[in-house]
Amino acid sequence: MALFEAILPVFLLLVMGVLLQRQRFPFDGFWQGVDKLVYWCLFPALLFSKTSVIDFSNPMLGRYGLVLVSALLVTAAIIMLLARLLHVPNPTATSMLQASVRFNTFITLALAERLYGAEGLVYAALGAAVLIPSVNVFLVVTMVSMHGQRQQSLLKLISKELLKNPLIMAIVLGLGLNAMGLTPIPIASDMAQMLAQATLPLVLLAVGAGVRLTTIRAVGATFWLSAFGRFLIFPGVVLVMCGWLGISGLPAYVALLFGIVPTATSAYALAKQLGGDADRMAAFITLQTAMSLVTVPLSIALAHRLLG
Repeated sequence: MALFEAILPVFLLLVMGVLLQRQRFPFDGFWQGVDKLVYWCLFPALLFSKTSVIDFSNPMLGRYGLVLVSALLVTAAIIMLLARLLHVPNPTATSMLQASVRFNTFITLALAERLYGAEGLVYAALGAAVLIPSVNVFLVVTMVSMHGQRQQSLLKLISKELLKNPLIMAIVLGLGLNAMGLTPIPIASDMAQMLAQATLPLVLLAVGAGVRLTTIRAVGATFWLSAFGRFLIFPGVVLVMCGWLGISGLPAYVALLFGIVPTATSAYALAKQLGGDADRMAAFITLQTAMSLVTVPLSIALAHRLLG
């Protein structure tokens, strides 16, 4: 019951976002504006605020990154193998891949803070610092290679995707200044902290407002394979790697969150830009978000029972 009570407010905010959007409250276009505010201002401030204070002397940081990158690569390999065996067209296969390895950073950090407090949020920011650049580079390389639509060098494409991503730039800036011992920065760090405090409640409402039930099509087996990768393979690899590397307690719980939240809404934009199946991607995002209302609490409860 304590776990349920801790998680429930997060998902009630998602549901509240859905209802507000359906009622067009406060007005048409409002939530699209909130999306931009969160993506370009609030969430970068949160990531900068947390990555700028990470303790690099912690000997576990390397193993933590290895756990998450291993989960990314193993999940991707299994999903692409299944797509090949089922003769899934490349655009659909890359949308399955995105739905399997991408994660909703906003929900992950909200759950980490709600369940595990400030220390949990720091580990979640560290995981985001590892996975956001890794996932973006991996997906751009894979999608360009599979779709054969390259009109410029792969290096330019990757650089373009990374440089225009404010989340990645905030992480690089936070980690870089932290490594040079220049943080906290007077005034700037305080402003980032204040913006960070406003981020998570607002972003949960915006994520809920972005759910589009009308995008659901007859997605069939491809959706269930993507959900299999997102909700079973990824967290399964995280658990195996944590056991192998001797990571337990709070870091293991937070690492697991990256494998049980739904896929990222940004996957739709990348599918549209690089030749994926954008309509199917929209359906995957919507269905996974709906599923997570049940699967996330069950997965966390199961993890607490298994890991203690």
